[in-house]
Amino acid sequence: MTSLQNTDLKGAPSRHLSAITGSDRRTLEAIFRHPLAHNLGWTDVVALLNKIGEVEEKANGEFSLRVGGEHHLMHKPRSKDLAAPEVVGLRQFLLQAGWSPEPPAQSAVHPDSDAPSLDSDAPSLMVVVDHHGARIFHIVVSSDDTSKHVIRPYDPHHFLHHLTHKDQSRERGQRAPEEASYYEQIARAVAVGGSIVVVGHGAGHSNAAHHLIEYLREHHSETYQRVVREVVADLSSITPPQLLDLGRQALR
Repeated sequence: MTSLQNTDLKGAPSRHLSAITGSDRRTLEAIFRHPLAHNLGWTDVVALLNKIGEVEEKANGEFSLRVGGEHHLMHKPRSKDLAAPEVVGLRQFLLQAGWSPEPPAQSAVHPDSDAPSLDSDAPSLMVVVDHHGARIFHIVVSSDDTSKHVIRPYDPHHFLHHLTHKDQSRERGQRAPEEASYYEQIARAVAVGGSIVVVGHGAGHSNAAHHLIEYLREHHSETYQRVVREVVADLSSITPPQLLDLGRQALR
């Protein structure tokens, strides 16, 4: 068993991002590149992870990765480069550990509250979610001039590129139990940002927006505190301009 580690930068990614330079910085950027990188070398990934955390080789080609208090297990790729699912898994692990090519948004704590105040420069987000899939939009409605209001897709780390709820594979009229991994990927996609508006289809327990908000409340309290409104709409025919109008009303 081999243990490879370098803890100089462990536990404080926001302060040490500037220290990741050269080939390590290029590797970090390649992990988050879109479209997915197909020439991301395993040895380069190990070198980066040694820089920011710990890598431990176990039996049968399995590696234990620890960064910023997070833990991830993966097998050594069969070739010298990582396959697409391995890149996606590594990307999610690093973002959850607080690492990405971009510095995280700063948040301040209100002196009279334990809840973080919203960064006025952070993007306002709209999550449109049902039991078939999820979309995230960046909404700009800060100007008094409505002609400058904008809605555009937002998924900088591409967690939602192929995201679907397993429920849609069930027969019509049947619903599978709520899938935690479905809501976890949405949570990771909105982990950095400002105010969040959640738009769902339906009501009560049939509303995926309701389940998402409850999931955030239980597992991602800081993100949950950024949710400013839950809106119910007919998602089968809603258009981007209509979503923008909903966001304008919710964020007013």
